[in-house]
Amino acid sequence: YMGFMRERVKEIHRVLKKHGVIFVHCDWRTCHHQRLMLDEIFGAEGFVNHLVWVYGLGGSSPRRFARKHDDVLFYAKGPKYFFKAPMVRATSQRMKGMMKKAIDVIEVASINNMARERTGYPTQKPVELMEVLVRACCPEGGMVMDPFCGSGSTLEAAVRNGRMCIGIDRNTSAVRITKRRLGL
Repeated sequence: YMGFMRERVKEIHRVLKKHGVIFVHCDWRTCHHQRLMLDEIFGAEGFVNHLVWVYGLGGSSPRRFARKHDDVLFYAKGPKYFFKAPMVRATSQRMKGMMKKAIDVIEVASINNMARERTGYPTQKPVELMEVLVRACCPEGGMVMDPFCGSGSTLEAAVRNGRMCIGIDRNTSAVRITKRRLGL
């Protein structure tokens, strides 16, 4: 798996503009390996954030803490990347009713079985999560590329938010679902 990812991330780095960024979604099994690989390819100075997507749904175990989050590694090719901090409601009494910059923990529920958004694709991410990342790191009119587009959530988020997009996937089912979602 890591050989597969390394080969693709090297190519993404090669074609990425000097102000481009990459997000790599992973879970507890590969997060640390992915981080080391990204440091090799983008350089340690390319590391921007380690985001935690907390989703809360799913099972639990009697032998460990329940796994209710995934990781999103955020790297930039160069120092002049676009970033517009997402704003969230403040929860402190001092800032009651005000907005503040979001932290590196993103709380967005995973897609439940009855959601209209659900496509049936096994690794589908919520459009809401992808919108947070797209709006934060791609200017309006900018280009979003998802080289593992799966169900098309990232591309839908890009289109909804006035960005251009390119989707790539070798799974014909993913391509069909994405095209249908985008009305193509």
